[in-house]
Amino acid sequence: KLTGYNAFWYSHHLLLTVYVLLIIHGVSLYLEQKWYRKTIWMYLAVPVLLYAGERFLRFFRSRLYTVEICKVVIYPGNVVVLHMSKPASFDYKSGQYVFVQCPAVSKFEWHPFSITSSPRDDYISIHIRQLGDWTEGIKKAFSVVCQAPEAGISGLLRADAPNRTSLPELLIDGPYGSPAEDHRKYDVLLLVGLGIGATPFISILRDLLNN
Repeated sequence: KLTGYNAFWYSHHLLLTVYVLLIIHGVSLYLEQKWYRKTIWMYLAVPVLLYAGERFLRFFRSRLYTVEICKVVIYPGNVVVLHMSKPASFDYKSGQYVFVQCPAVSKFEWHPFSITSSPRDDYISIHIRQLGDWTEGIKKAFSVVCQAPEAGISGLLRADAPNRTSLPELLIDGPYGSPAEDHRKYDVLLLVGLGIGATPFISILRDLLNN
């Protein structure tokens, strides 16, 4: 489950090939010549249109909300924290999550992560723990960039030395709702989280402290 996500993701997207074969099979029936009896395309049209619409919407939103990496922190325990600039029209609630894509790691995969910043913050932050091949690629990509540059002959680092490596690009799609976003409806909250599963509560606690 953790190490074979790529195989899982790509194999499930073979459904497009299956749909094409089903349409060819339904349209090319030699025993049935009446076109209105070849109804396989009718049953496939709805899910295909929904799938295509969702993909188009994600592509549009990822270009609408452009972000820049402001801060990168790598904690012990293989946890990477990314702080991104907050687009002007990006409104969210504590407990919600976003889908993230890093073209430097994979140009096709989107992964959901809870937003750990408060809605009143001027940035968006997410915590990513290395649990599989994609998250491992994220850590490697940002670890290389975060390494200190090599010192010159004098052994000193120049403060005005240009940054030779740029931060990887990130695309986001969201925010998406979750039950945790309704925490303000209750007078008493019991937050139970273990490890990286506590990330939705970081945003909730920050939101409560800010209010």
